[in-house]
Amino acid sequence: MRSSARLILAVISICAGLAACGDSQPGPSPTPPITQPPTTTPPPSPPAPPAAPPTLGVTRILAFGDSMTEGTVSQPLPSWAFRLDAGLSRSYPFKLQGAISGRYTAQTVQVFNAGWAGRRASEDRDRFSGVVSDAHPDLILLLEGANDFNAPLATGEGINDRIRSTVAALEDMVRDAGFRRIPVMLATLPPQRDGGRNAGAAAFLTRANDAIKAMAANKGATLVDVYAQFPLSDIGQDGLHPTEAGYQRMADIWLAAVRSRYEQAPSAAPAEDR
Repeated sequence: MRSSARLILAVISICAGLAACGDSQPGPSPTPPITQPPTTTPPPSPPAPPAAPPTLGVTRILAFGDSMTEGTVSQPLPSWAFRLDAGLSRSYPFKLQGAISGRYTAQTVQVFNAGWAGRRASEDRDRFSGVVSDAHPDLILLLEGANDFNAPLATGEGINDRIRSTVAALEDMVRDAGFRRIPVMLATLPPQRDGGRNAGAAAFLTRANDAIKAMAANKGATLVDVYAQFPLSDIGQDGLHPTEAGYQRMADIWLAAVRSRYEQAPSAAPAEDR
């Protein structure tokens, strides 16, 4: 009996010791949670600076000629006086002024209308010289000669004689501008509707324009071939003068020529400003 009691006590003692030993050993450490680094969104790139507008290498443009420069749509106007402005709102210089002002916003470009209805190139040499002196242009747009070609021929005068004398008058104007170092853009004449009351040159206008082209090449004027870009549908009822839509087309033709020759691309911004 005593032996059994001793055995039971021994077993209890061993178990208690084992339990105590088990309680004294630390359990496994818990795995710490994985913390993701905070997500950062890069700031948006600053907006690109607005593109600088283009500029023109000329700022004073003189449009010289007859009724097709003044802006006549049927009959010549009763009087004329040169003013330093773009003229009638239906004229191509006025429309050209609007287009240029809308495109070249970083500078002031002026277009002056020196058209005078009914005038001939053969009688306009002196007027040309005086207007150029008044306007001080750095570019001249020259469109004239229709009245010369449409006027009745003198006794003994042939069509070729009239073409030569008219082109010689235009040449004198180009030469005058050249002496002053002013470039000239010289236009061919728009088409005329055969049978119109003011369209006497319709039959030989191509020949006249060929002579204008040859003179421009010989004298260093920039040719603007209005004839080739002007549909007959933009000529009015009299067979000679453009409609208002025709004057807009004429302004567009001149603008394309001026842009091609004198437009300057905006310069790149400095690196520190980009």
